[in-house]
Amino acid sequence: MHATRMSPDLIVRLRRALPYIGIYAGILALIAIFLFPILWIFGLSLKTRLQTFASPPLFFWQPTWENYEAVLATASFLPALWHSLLTAGGAVLLSLVVGTPAAYAMARVSFRGKATIYYALLMMRMLPAIAVLIPMFMLFSSLGLQNTTISLVLAYTTFGLPLVVWVMRSFFEEIPHEIEESATIDGASRWAIFLYIVLPLSRPGMMAIGILCLLLAWNDFLFAAVLTNNATQTLPVLLASYSTADSGVDWGQLSAAGMLVVAPVLIIAVMAQRHLLAGLSAGAVKG
Repeated sequence: MHATRMSPDLIVRLRRALPYIGIYAGILALIAIFLFPILWIFGLSLKTRLQTFASPPLFFWQPTWENYEAVLATASFLPALWHSLLTAGGAVLLSLVVGTPAAYAMARVSFRGKATIYYALLMMRMLPAIAVLIPMFMLFSSLGLQNTTISLVLAYTTFGLPLVVWVMRSFFEEIPHEIEESATIDGASRWAIFLYIVLPLSRPGMMAIGILCLLLAWNDFLFAAVLTNNATQTLPVLLASYSTADSGVDWGQLSAAGMLVVAPVLIIAVMAQRHLLAGLSAGAVKG
């Protein structure tokens, strides 16, 4: 029998493909690492209590939706979902409404103290959350805003606003000045240029930073636990109650609740991934 010999062209092609094979293998490995916790939690959410504690772990079983039904039937879940949507959405909207014009002013207008204000915003973002939690609690208590949704919206805005100014300022600086100069020659005012020319061009950046602010507010536990009560609690605070049950941790319901918490943000990120990638890459060019 004669051994099959590979042609020189095939050998050359394989050598050229080896680096790409390694790159794609590395990408697939990273995807598997990042997706494994989510898939594991999703699997737990489809198991009964006996299946959850089976030894060795079950990798093939009859899925059940009883954990999701139990979570959605809980009287406190839908109100917590509503408060999470309200606080996170309100914080994102307020951060964009206030931060986007401020970022445009930082990028286009020269005034005294601009650098000081800019770096003060960055320093405020770098502060640990625990450092401002007690002052915020005392301030909201004195204003009568304790245990209200407004207090959480304002608290999240203080952390989302510096991000908006930081990212959008870099995005605005990449927009050519000639576009605005042409609109000025045609008689457009500064606000008209900002609303009808600059904002449409900066939509990817706004989508990207809006999602980042949404994640920041949606996943917060510390401020929500201190600044709200049972009537205004958010989903992260509600999730903590599953681990303090008298009968022990119900891993099935906890996993189901966790998937329900992750799902809205995950869907939004997937739907806006094109704008998210464009916004993050454009904002990273300049700093």
